[in-house]
Amino acid sequence: MSVGTFFLGAGAIVLLLVCVVTVHEAGHFVLGKLCGIRVDEFAIGFGPRLVSTTRGETVYSIRLIPAGGFVRMAGMLGLEGEADAGERNFYRASIPKRLATIAAGIVFNFIFAGLCFTAVLMAPTPSHIVSGAPAAAAGLQSGDTITAINGRSIRDDTPADVATDLHAATLSALGHPMMVTYTANDGSTRHTTITPELVLYNSLGGDLPVAAIIVTEVNGKPVAPGDPGAVLGGGASVRVAGFEENPDGTRGKAVSGAVSGVSTGYGSSTQVQASWLMGVQPGYGGEPVGQAALDGFNTIPRFIQGTVVGIYDLITQPKLGGVTGPNGFSGPVGIAEQTVGAAQGGFLGPGGLVYWIGFVSMNLGFVNLLPIPFLDGGKLLFIGIEAVRRRRMDPKVEAVASAVGLVVVVLFAIYVTIGDVSRSL
Repeated sequence: MSVGTFFLGAGAIVLLLVCVVTVHEAGHFVLGKLCGIRVDEFAIGFGPRLVSTTRGETVYSIRLIPAGGFVRMAGMLGLEGEADAGERNFYRASIPKRLATIAAGIVFNFIFAGLCFTAVLMAPTPSHIVSGAPAAAAGLQSGDTITAINGRSIRDDTPADVATDLHAATLSALGHPMMVTYTANDGSTRHTTITPELVLYNSLGGDLPVAAIIVTEVNGKPVAPGDPGAVLGGGASVRVAGFEENPDGTRGKAVSGAVSGVSTGYGSSTQVQASWLMGVQPGYGGEPVGQAALDGFNTIPRFIQGTVVGIYDLITQPKLGGVTGPNGFSGPVGIAEQTVGAAQGGFLGPGGLVYWIGFVSMNLGFVNLLPIPFLDGGKLLFIGIEAVRRRRMDPKVEAVASAVGLVVVVLFAIYVTIGDVSRSL
């Protein structure tokens, strides 16, 4: 890793943490202030204070370790020895005000994620042609825009539409040479012939690595045209050879091994799939602000639904390898690696840093929905129990439960990190 890449990655990681944590804590801070609760400190980071300033009754500080943050409110736990603001203590506020103050961190994370996705969808993005892929071999360059394949028009309005049209046209060619019409960087309309390559998405391990694999041979013979699933055995076991696909789409190390149960598709966490590809990461013209906002914020409910289904599948389908397997959760190591990759992918592109920051913010919001003591979801649960019982739980019991919850969260993070490391070996 070069020095430049190291500092780019380190800066991206710090920016990611500062953004998602500041947004989350700002939610608690703003609603706490609006609800009349005294906020004693708004801190970014942990450990010793580097800089701080006091405005009114609140200390604003930046601390040494940029791995989190907190908002300290008077009477937060309701225990003896805490700062006492009288009627402005957190636990003297009404139940609706406390619920709103705690839930605001989650809501702010979701809103911030939606804004990040909206910004990405609004920004025009040039296409990227993968070095060494069929499109590059046919003469296309990054910034060129494919307008038709075998006479089938390719839309240029949203990333989903562009990707859908390119995939459909490429798949329908079944691996045969395709006549491609494109607009070059100089504005001219050009034509070329591209023969796509067969890419296998192996998400279940086995003889082959968990990766996208560019297939060059099937049972010792060159890849033949046809439906991808049928070419790779139609469900039967076949032996393939080829190359791992690097994150930038180029060819990596050579691999070979047996694979079975391959179906046609573009990658699934529960199936081994394959498709024909040209090596084009499509660009698009950018969405109008209204449509971009609608599509950006619609990502959040789809993500929550997909995450719940994905967790259920990990628990109920042993072949997926569990939470630390190839399709499992990412811990700190995995998030750091993906942040570096996103930073290298640009700032506003579909796979760039802004999109990734929004994705992590959305994840943070979802995790804090879980009813685990120490997390916001656990605090909401305690307040809900208080509303039903019409009296508060013993603050000492809540404090012990939160401490246990913290230990569970830390141990789970360590467990998931082991999975991160094992996947990278």
